[in-house]
Amino acid sequence: MSSVYSFTLCFFVAVLNPVSLALGAARSSGAAGFSLPLVPHYRTAAGVLEELLPEGDAEGGVNITSIRPKMIPYSGPLYSVRVGVGSGATQHFYKLALDLARPLTWMQCQPCVPEKRQDGSVFNTAVSPHYHYVASTDPRCTAPYGRAGHGRCIFDVEFQYGGSSAHGILGRDDFVFDGSGPGSPISSVGGLVFGCAHSTHGFDNRDVWAGVMSLNRHPTSFIRQLSDRGLAGSRFSYCLVGKQHEHLHRRGFLRFGADIPDQSHARSTALLHWDLAKGRGMYYVNLVGVSLGGRRLTAITPATFKFDPHSLRGGCTLDVGTAYTLMAPPAYHVLAAEVVKHMQRHGVHHAILPPAQKLCFHGTWDSIRVHFPSVTLHFYPESASLFIKPELLFVETMHQHTHYACFAIAAYAERTVIGAGQMLDTRFTFDLQHNRLFFAPEDCHLDTSTVN
Repeated sequence: MSSVYSFTLCFFVAVLNPVSLALGAARSSGAAGFSLPLVPHYRTAAGVLEELLPEGDAEGGVNITSIRPKMIPYSGPLYSVRVGVGSGATQHFYKLALDLARPLTWMQCQPCVPEKRQDGSVFNTAVSPHYHYVASTDPRCTAPYGRAGHGRCIFDVEFQYGGSSAHGILGRDDFVFDGSGPGSPISSVGGLVFGCAHSTHGFDNRDVWAGVMSLNRHPTSFIRQLSDRGLAGSRFSYCLVGKQHEHLHRRGFLRFGADIPDQSHARSTALLHWDLAKGRGMYYVNLVGVSLGGRRLTAITPATFKFDPHSLRGGCTLDVGTAYTLMAPPAYHVLAAEVVKHMQRHGVHHAILPPAQKLCFHGTWDSIRVHFPSVTLHFYPESASLFIKPELLFVETMHQHTHYACFAIAAYAERTVIGAGQMLDTRFTFDLQHNRLFFAPEDCHLDTSTVN
């Protein structure tokens, strides 16, 4: 059995700081748009393999694409945003981890048991003049939310990971996007729905994150609420910068609406609604095949990635909150075997490192990277293919004083998930109105600004 492990090499945190809002006509489309700077911070550990899931087994179906805090990779790509919640003197700023998998933005609120240490004080609804709870009779109080006493609407999130969970009530308040320095504009949006967690279990927030910001397609997500107000054009886009540009001290952007660059040259595939009726809203795409080094692996058929509407297992999603790509076990085992054969042809031997049983290859990064193969993911239609560069498919690590490069794709029984580690240097644009995913290679470091 193979557990999913995280590689301790780089750790991204994206901090939302200055905001450029265009609330009137913008560009030729006439739609509103804005951009949130993504500030990457890279933390490199000693290169020791570190377990991503302390309990459970990847092929046993542990759901690591549940709400993000417990799932936060201790290494690998991660992004968060810094937002203000509340109004006037009661307004405070919090860091929320970005998540494409779950439907609700939520954060710790007083009283919270246990109260986890975070960056900034825990939000106090009692002193926020614009805060109101969402009534149980509100049309938004439907699955996955429930009705409780005193006319409140509650959320009860089971992380399905080590018994982790969060419980609380839905509320509404002002969200504020802060400028960076004297005279910078401050833009706010009133009455956004979010979850106030008054009880958590197993909430591993690294002593920083107050909660999670949702970018999925459920009506209570951040992007859907902004789009319903005409502020995001039902589109968002990101182009993730790799660690090789760390020395440039530059940050990319999470772009919305009319601030998204032209995508007429991009390939596209349909975004599917496979779980929205079940109160979820992840971004599914129709993955039909895989190639290694330009050669189609015919043993991996479209049926390998079939979605089961009854169990909600299978299918392929994208999630910037998942560090690396996870793949359905039948497809993973075929791909991994072919990677081993490819490397052996070049004289590079593999090793299965305990305790994760992770597929790795002997040698220093510089000595064997020239032999790394590429992977191409084929979507329907076949012209929509995502090319993943060889260097994005392996992770440099050290085990018992020996250098290895480990394969950055793992088996996962729940579904296939394209993670952030394999999204670098490709622009992804999610168009919720037309149900399309656009993607195209891009030098993402060119769409950055200097970090002050």
